[in-house]
Amino acid sequence: MHRALRLRRVSAAAARPRWRATRSSSSSAARALLSLPARSSLLQNSRRNAPIQLVTRSFTSIVEHPAPQLTDKQRESVVALLKARCNALYDDNEAYVAPNEALPLWLHDVQTLQRQYEPPQLNEEVAHAYESGVAIASKQRQFELATQLTQQMQELGFRPTERIRQYLIRNVALQLISGSKRTSLQDLREILKDVTDDKWQREIMSVVEREERPLQLKTDKEFALFHERLITGIEAQLDEYEHSLGAQNAKELKLKRSTVPYNEALRVYADNGVKFSRMLQLMVTRDLVVDVETYEALLLGARWNEIPATLSQLLDSKMVEELTSSASTTASGHVHTLWVNAMKAIVYSSTERFNSLSASVYKRDVDQLRKVFMFVDKQLSSAFPKFNYASATQYDEVYTMRAKAAAACGLIAPVKRILDEYIERAPLSTEDKPVLSKAPFLAAMEIFPWSLMDVLMLSREFALARAESRDVATSPRVVEMRMMYERIMRKLTKAQQTIDEIKRKKNAEDVTLDENDLRELLGQQSRANQIIEQESRRATTVERRLNNARVLKANQLLIKEYLKRADKTVDYVLSKLLDAGFDVENDLDVSVKLMEQYMKAARRLDRRLTQRQKHASLHMMQRVFKQANAVSRAVQSGGLDMQDPETKDKLTKFFEHAVCAAVRFWREEETDALVRQQQRLLGTKQLAPREYDQLIFQRVTSLDVRGAHSLLQEMHNAGMKPSQEAIHRIALGLLHQRHASPNGEAYNTVDTEEDDGEEEAEESEEQSTSPEEALDYELSAMLNVSDREAIEQELGLSEALKLEGDDKLSAQSAAAARSLLLGSDAPVTIEDLIGFLQDWYNLYGVEPLGKTVVPVLAQLLDANNLPEFRRLLQILESMEGGLTPATQLWLEKRLEQLGGKTLDDFRL
Repeated sequence: MHRALRLRRVSAAAARPRWRATRSSSSSAARALLSLPARSSLLQNSRRNAPIQLVTRSFTSIVEHPAPQLTDKQRESVVALLKARCNALYDDNEAYVAPNEALPLWLHDVQTLQRQYEPPQLNEEVAHAYESGVAIASKQRQFELATQLTQQMQELGFRPTERIRQYLIRNVALQLISGSKRTSLQDLREILKDVTDDKWQREIMSVVEREERPLQLKTDKEFALFHERLITGIEAQLDEYEHSLGAQNAKELKLKRSTVPYNEALRVYADNGVKFSRMLQLMVTRDLVVDVETYEALLLGARWNEIPATLSQLLDSKMVEELTSSASTTASGHVHTLWVNAMKAIVYSSTERFNSLSASVYKRDVDQLRKVFMFVDKQLSSAFPKFNYASATQYDEVYTMRAKAAAACGLIAPVKRILDEYIERAPLSTEDKPVLSKAPFLAAMEIFPWSLMDVLMLSREFALARAESRDVATSPRVVEMRMMYERIMRKLTKAQQTIDEIKRKKNAEDVTLDENDLRELLGQQSRANQIIEQESRRATTVERRLNNARVLKANQLLIKEYLKRADKTVDYVLSKLLDAGFDVENDLDVSVKLMEQYMKAARRLDRRLTQRQKHASLHMMQRVFKQANAVSRAVQSGGLDMQDPETKDKLTKFFEHAVCAAVRFWREEETDALVRQQQRLLGTKQLAPREYDQLIFQRVTSLDVRGAHSLLQEMHNAGMKPSQEAIHRIALGLLHQRHASPNGEAYNTVDTEEDDGEEEAEESEEQSTSPEEALDYELSAMLNVSDREAIEQELGLSEALKLEGDDKLSAQSAAAARSLLLGSDAPVTIEDLIGFLQDWYNLYGVEPLGKTVVPVLAQLLDANNLPEFRRLLQILESMEGGLTPATQLWLEKRLEQLGGKTLDDFRL
């Protein structure tokens, strides 16, 4: 297996350790690159191994060759002058100087120093001053200033330090990311120019939907454009660096250059999702020498089988021996980074493949990732057995990431083993007690959602096999349906026997039938055929429902079993925490982390599970309520200090996760109960903004636009700014409501079906019923009951879904009155909706999202409501960022399809 996971070794005939510039970025090149001998980073530039700090207010020596020394008094004078220049760059400093004024002042002061001292005397302090200046500018996102300081430094005859090169390379990514989230109109035209008309609508709507999302969640075309610009910018920085070395040929360049800028470029690529093959391509084209920092960056950017392949080449080099034989802080930092980056790569591989709501999860993929983890963890453990880290923080971080990676693969046994190893090998305090952190234990709890991921991967055939068990066969719902099916089959069999008997009489040679007898037999046969036809349909329906009930019951049992296994894992983690001396019962960090896992299970898995007839909501809500009751008891018993702001913040976060889980599991009553419990414990009616978002989402999906609007009004009354998503959901809810009700009337929420059913039942009792009618009634009553609800009732969890001290009735009446009062002015018409969008912008500056505006514009154009279309267009263009680039591009195309019109035709 190890051989399969490795990259092949190239010939040992390579003359020296370098990247071959003549090789392409193909997979064979990648294998060749990683197998070449590597230069030890322990022998070069060891100061680079410390993490980059963007702001450094102290000065340290950075030059490598001895220079004429300044006297103490001279040095003090120079440092004071340069430090004043650096401090003046801080935008929170009273002595702050704007960039356009700062550059001339820097130039003047450094030139003054050059006239007073010899250049070798100034190199150290001036170079470090510029390094600090570039760091400050980068920290404050003043990218142009950072570049100008570097240029000024070079013009004055000073060479930029390696750290400055790192800042400039990383600034390429920071500058791209710090811009507007929205892709510009010009860029959208460019990336969509080759899209055919039949696919254009889908492509632009995908852009509109993701317009406000981070870069990694945008469309593939937008993400590719970002990568293209990132790579171009970093290549330009590397070109400038190589040019500044003044090398006459490639051989001289290799001798002069450092690996620091190139490794930083690889780290930036890895941090921003650039493909692994593109990272290798940079190394090929630049003919780079490999050191341990190169492998650190490659591990961070690797995914799936690229991770063990990269690691194998590192372990085959001499670097591992050098790292293990050194007791330096630098070596410890490298081992720590190798562990952390390898584990991060596994976590990212899992997240990117499995966490999307639309992603298909296949067992072969899960098994493959688990093999990757087992290989990587085993190899690194063997390479660095019982490694003595320089600090307890490094030790904690390594085991935290190991536990997180094992949890991200759903591996229970490795999670337990890692925690045991963490406790066993922990550094000891002065009292000979292990110094332990909560972080690895909390990371281990992230394995909980994988219990449902495992359920998701179970096939229907597996559920059918499980349905053959006795506990499924004895399910009351299954028994009821099987008995009904048997009754129908008996009736069907009896009718078939009647037909067979009639056929026997008709075909009997010893019996002569007169015309009346024959007519009577034919009538009996016709009635029997009708019964067979009717009962066959019934039998098919009941058989289908019976199989469905059996699968539902089997899935419920499987979910219960898998969740119990997850509970045991969590209990194991908690027991280890307790043994380590932590107060588990009154530790809100533990409760918040566990509730976060319940929320993640709901957000990521519930919809996908439900689509496969795997309903986990009741099981999960039992756990949510159990944890909520435990926290409530801790508050009431005084175990938690409710006067402490940090405790209140954690408690708020706990209920945020709980409410989100209830909303995403589609449990409306339980959601309201959790909200009431939170308000009671915290002594306030006000909720967190994220909770309001979730509750508005719940109301809108239940087609309760008025209730959603009342929540928005509550936020306004509390002085809270609503999110763009909250406005979007209410707007979309109204549009959906209008589409479902052609006259634009509000939905009638009164359900009269139950009353009608009671009246029909009373009438049926007054009349005498035949056996046929009785069977029809029983069958109808049975089929009208949801199989899911009937089987969930068998779980007997209704009592578990209660919170201690909850007054449901009075709270419900108060909530209904509040909803009626605050939701009375909810938008109803399309004109109201336009005013609604404008009002919330005027109140809080909340611009409607493009995905909010586009459906409204589309409905106005479809209805040929041009006056309101002009009004909305005018409102959007009056807002700052109201008419987004994607919205404008969609609108231009739509108007073009409506007779070649343009936006100018509708502007005032």
